[in-house]
Amino acid sequence: MTKVGIIGTGMLGEAVGLHLLNSNHTVTVFNRTKDKTEKLVDAGATLTESPKEVAENSDLVITVVRDADAVSEVAFGEDGIISGKHDGMVVADMSTINPNSAKEISQKFESSGVEFLEIPVMGGPNVAIDGKLVMMVSGKKKSLKNARKRLILLHIKLTFWEMQEPHIQ
Repeated sequence: MTKVGIIGTGMLGEAVGLHLLNSNHTVTVFNRTKDKTEKLVDAGATLTESPKEVAENSDLVITVVRDADAVSEVAFGEDGIISGKHDGMVVADMSTINPNSAKEISQKFESSGVEFLEIPVMGGPNVAIDGKLVMMVSGKKKSLKNARKRLILLHIKLTFWEMQEPHIQ
């Protein structure tokens, strides 16, 4: 069973989480606003107190937060993802951020020894809950290889661009 963590449980994060739970996967969640995790917790997700705890309990950590500053905060801030890193963990960012920020975040993860993928998606919550997101993945081939089986759980079509930098420009 795949252990997936979701940081950011707004509409898209919640839908991705519900799809994974409905497919019998272990899901751990964190959101600054705890009441936004209610549906996921009721469906069987484990609520944590920090992004660090999500990372410690997940093989794949998905961030779906409002902007690049929020991605940086949950990744590198106090009790962030990076402080809960472990071998084999992959971080996948589905947040809508600009290419320069994605590059900076990717470099920080890489320098910390954490595999990172940038994953813009096509489709919204109504598509995500059915596992039919189209994912455009950029990053290193090794990172995709390590995350592929886990990402397959979330989508119907996966397109990969091997790049030294995340984000297609």
